[in-house]
Amino acid sequence: MKGTAILEEPGSPARAMDALAFDALLETEQAALSRLARRLVWDGEEARDLVQASLADAYEKRHLLRDAKAGPAWLRRILVSRAMGHLRRRRVWGVIRESLNGGSPLEPSPEERFEGVERWRALGRAVRALPAKQATAFTLRYLEGLDLDSIAESMGIGRGTVRIHLYRALKKLKAEQALEGETS
Repeated sequence: MKGTAILEEPGSPARAMDALAFDALLETEQAALSRLARRLVWDGEEARDLVQASLADAYEKRHLLRDAKAGPAWLRRILVSRAMGHLRRRRVWGVIRESLNGGSPLEPSPEERFEGVERWRALGRAVRALPAKQATAFTLRYLEGLDLDSIAESMGIGRGTVRIHLYRALKKLKAEQALEGETS
């Protein structure tokens, strides 16, 4: 991964300590990663699969993590990368499915059944209709509350590019009337 360096040499005596620290990092970040994945793909089962695949990727690449403080952002970046690929594939399969049998809408999750169901569904449909990078930037900014620098780091793009994706996403969502009120 860009900007990472090896923290330990394989077989070094510090390996067991670092493995424990890595396990602790995964344990503390798993809930946040699950929440982020759910907001990125809008489906609980797919989100769980993405988190598991991302954690497996992180485990394989754990020796590349340079700074333990950068661990949460590093894990988020792995998850966002996986989610963007997943969203692209899902969009392609959705078009194929619709052309074959009209497709079937996604079932709402239990949390979507609470107050504001229609608004939540409309937002979910509108975000799913956005291009993957716009949907990801919107989710990280407005649903996860990350700042522009954290989003840029998570997505592996520049801050200016994040701003462009956010502007375009907000413009489309407002045109679809999926957003009401101020989003600054």
